[in-house]
Amino acid sequence: MKREMNRRRFVVSTAAGVTAGKAIAGSAGAAASSSSHWKHYSPRGSRRILYVSDPSSIATHYLPDPATEDSIRAWVDQLSAARVDVFVQEAYTQGWTTYWRVDGLEYDARPQHRRFLPLLERGVQPLEVLLDQSHKRGMEFLAGIRINDNHGHISVEQGVGAGARFLLDHPEWQIRELPPGPYYKLSTPLDFTFSQVRDYVVGVMGRLVDRFPVDGLELCFRDHRYFPPGKGPERKHLMTDLVARSRAILDETGRLRRKKLRLGARVFQTLDECRSLGLDVETWISRGLIDFVAPNDTMHTEPNVRYEEFRRLTHNGNCLLYPGLLPWTSQRMRRRLGNRHMSLDQQRAAAANMYGAGADGISFYNHFVTLSWAPFYPHLLRELAAVRHPELVMAGDRHYVFEPSWGGSLGFGKDRASTGAVKADRLLLERRPGSTGAFRFRVCEHLGQSRGAMLLFRAYGAGEEDRMEVRINGAQVDDRAIRARSDESRTDLRAVVDPSSTKSSGLPPVPELPGEYRTFWFDLTEPPARFGDNQLEVTLVEASPSSGEDILIDELEVFVKA
Repeated sequence: MKREMNRRRFVVSTAAGVTAGKAIAGSAGAAASSSSHWKHYSPRGSRRILYVSDPSSIATHYLPDPATEDSIRAWVDQLSAARVDVFVQEAYTQGWTTYWRVDGLEYDARPQHRRFLPLLERGVQPLEVLLDQSHKRGMEFLAGIRINDNHGHISVEQGVGAGARFLLDHPEWQIRELPPGPYYKLSTPLDFTFSQVRDYVVGVMGRLVDRFPVDGLELCFRDHRYFPPGKGPERKHLMTDLVARSRAILDETGRLRRKKLRLGARVFQTLDECRSLGLDVETWISRGLIDFVAPNDTMHTEPNVRYEEFRRLTHNGNCLLYPGLLPWTSQRMRRRLGNRHMSLDQQRAAAANMYGAGADGISFYNHFVTLSWAPFYPHLLRELAAVRHPELVMAGDRHYVFEPSWGGSLGFGKDRASTGAVKADRLLLERRPGSTGAFRFRVCEHLGQSRGAMLLFRAYGAGEEDRMEVRINGAQVDDRAIRARSDESRTDLRAVVDPSSTKSSGLPPVPELPGEYRTFWFDLTEPPARFGDNQLEVTLVEASPSSGEDILIDELEVFVKA
């Protein structure tokens, strides 16, 4: 064993201190927090699984053309069998109504929504069918309202324009100032500075709630902008006014129907991102305007997100917390696995961290965008029940994946999400002895209660002659416990992702991978691992003279056996 470890060039260092390396992007360099701040939270309420269906994906990829009432009811039955508690069907986007039609508002003109026209012409509202079948199956039904939508370029390519006439006929109400980044130019967002814009969207909500006996609304904030760049913080009261008016509509209708109608808000993953775009989530919660908040990325599930900042706002009131579980962990994952979705073990790990931070349940969004991968629908839906409670999560294996969610993406600026936030955690070692970096990773479970856990990380640019020291939460890992290889088998497919966006922007569909790497792994025990935030620290003790490339570590995984 000693000869083998010398060949891998890992060493144990007795140095008391470390030398600072390059700065670490994002939150990866933050000191691992003490486990003393963690509290034991039990999920509140009885609703654990929210399933959000966007305006078009199920219509495009799952329902028949033309859609029938039986096929719509069968779709709801499949959600019920998957133990969904709350079904959210987004019913307004780009100024259009979807799944329903009413005089005075434009019905969605895109080709995928024409499959509902035969029903509508017979007086059958697909939204009413969804709602009725949801209630028959004991599910709560909410209508989703997209406050803005960034898919206008796709509908333009479909030949029906970027949205309803309300949007297109009033360019003065659109946001014209855009941040740098070609993806921002693909949409036509409305500027909610204007009262006419707010009045229109609130009016749509009023028509919908008046026409259908929904159990409430979910306001979807997943868009690039609601106010011109830099103006969100000073105009946040205008969006709060819209949320308050939405609450008033539901309260008034609820009084007439003698039931509580719920209002939810799907927002960005961090409060900083929300604040920067003019979403004053703290005020919405403190004033009792919303009944649940669902922090989401638009495409990715990040196990490292500190959802407890939302829990601190919700734990003393009635607002529930439903973090979003989406199909991929990163843009890089979409390329490497050819757009294949997260495994069930990976979903359990993400859910463990959500519940550990105080979640009351899980919101599934964009779950349907990976329908081309087996096991397909409806079988793929049967995974949802595996994360509906912390005890169920811990009953199966967990696979935590920490990688740069937007790393390498160029559409909104390098490594940036649409909010402008850099999301590319990394540890970077300069090629000089003593260079040190740290990577924060979150595991909200006690590993000592499992059958065993293993930590793996990949060092891009590392060679067999590089000598490094590894620590977990300050405790040195014995070099004899660490194994390494340079021939790990991984799938790297050049998947086509968002072909319309790619065609319009001229950017590569998914980011390039960093290059050659070595994989290191060792058993992870508690201690030194702990419930909550942990820190991997790596020091380059001796640099190979044959390589001038810095060492990048931005992929770390933890495998746990139940």
